[in-house]
Amino acid sequence: MNNFGYSTVNWPGTFHRTTIVSDGAPDYELSSLKENIYKALSHVQPESLMNRSSRPGVTLVYPYFRLKDPVEKLFPPLGIAYLASQLQEKGIPVMVVDCTFQNFDDVIARISEFRPAIIGISVMITMSRNAFDLMRELRKWLPGSLFIAGGPLPTVNPAMFAEKFDMVFCGEGDVTFPCFCDDYLSSGSSPDNLKTRDPVSYPGLYLKRDGHEFSSPPVHNPSEILDSLPLPDRSGFDHHRYQAAIEKNSGLRQTSLIVTRGCPFSCDFCSKPVWGDLFRKPSLVKVFSEIEQIIALGYTCLWIADDCFTLDNDYLRSFCDEMIRRGVPIKWTCLSRVDRLTRELVDLMKRAGCIRTYLGLEAGSNETLRLMNKRVTVEQGIEAVHLFAEAGIGTAGFFMVGYPKETIGSIEKTFALALTLPLDEAWFTIPLPLPGTPLFSRVADPESWEDWDISNQVKFVYPSEFDEQWLKRRINETMEVFREKKRQRDSLVICGTLSGSTVSREE
Repeated sequence: MNNFGYSTVNWPGTFHRTTIVSDGAPDYELSSLKENIYKALSHVQPESLMNRSSRPGVTLVYPYFRLKDPVEKLFPPLGIAYLASQLQEKGIPVMVVDCTFQNFDDVIARISEFRPAIIGISVMITMSRNAFDLMRELRKWLPGSLFIAGGPLPTVNPAMFAEKFDMVFCGEGDVTFPCFCDDYLSSGSSPDNLKTRDPVSYPGLYLKRDGHEFSSPPVHNPSEILDSLPLPDRSGFDHHRYQAAIEKNSGLRQTSLIVTRGCPFSCDFCSKPVWGDLFRKPSLVKVFSEIEQIIALGYTCLWIADDCFTLDNDYLRSFCDEMIRRGVPIKWTCLSRVDRLTRELVDLMKRAGCIRTYLGLEAGSNETLRLMNKRVTVEQGIEAVHLFAEAGIGTAGFFMVGYPKETIGSIEKTFALALTLPLDEAWFTIPLPLPGTPLFSRVADPESWEDWDISNQVKFVYPSEFDEQWLKRRINETMEVFREKKRQRDSLVICGTLSGSTVSREE
């Protein structure tokens, strides 16, 4: 993978998830925060915090706090893991701070004690308040540090972050972000003399100088460059807690893996902020080296989080063949479109260890799908669900309700579709227009756009013809019926299995 901060930390959706602020005010006690920081820094002289020469490198922060936004499916942030390994390859000391299992004041204390010259904070949807709170508090203790925002949300809305951060890195951070850090640290630069930095030298760099914006377009590195990058450094994550958290919900110790990048489709609501349109696929040799790394950490299942993992049938077939040839002892799940697969390929996925696919079904009305520019039909979605189910692969469906210009009737068709399909999981969300998307240009006001507070929040950030409370109620009602239908199906499967076992013994 990488982008500066892209992650598959939570589920479901394109971007993820959390907040530490409610009603615009931090919900931690400031006095407790200061006390913890004072304790952590009691052996550090105040003047040393201002001495840039004593600052050893880069801290990469992922500002998701699970206590504030618990989710069922939890994965380490791969973006900062990829950047960490690339920085280390350049000899730059790196500290990875994954906030998932930590609290705010402990994070502040830990970073302040490390005294990094550069602090990079990755930001996804629902994490903007956390990112700004961390940056604001850390500036008090590390006024000479350079603060950089990256990840999906700063990529689609760099001006929002450039107002507070020293700079923003947009798009894929591979190569360009580590090179910038290396040059910055080697030259002895400081936030005060950024005017000497030429944004053109660093693809994706965005900053403001004297009221003017300066930027360099991001690049999408070809497969040859991606193959040359080191594997992600996963050592900065608490794998025991990640495994315990997801195993409690799924029975599997599952973690994320990014294989391919880019998506050539143009869904109305999807911004593809980091990977872009160019579909790229790495060498399978490197992919399986990373899988070996994951298995060594004790994981038993992969979440292949690519937008388009099943897009290229030949590549998918080669991946499955290699899984079978090597006898890789790990199961896997993935996202998939509904219009590209054959029965033969789905059967091969099953033999290669695939246990569940996640499908962007989105709507129960073809007219709504056209509004979304999905370029698939309801009928194709139904066929895909049954294709996977008949092969013994579980299915999960993503649905979006309350789309601009759809109707109450089409929304009810979506709820009805979810209840008629043999899905193992169903997820409902409402539209969140992201800067850079056609949907945003039609319905959103750039000046008043705001982030969600928690994952999958039923909260419109633009004037909508649909009532939030009604949608929330109908989502909850549908999910209650869905869970009951799922329990009934599972009971029938168990009864059938037990009956078959009894007959077998009698025979």
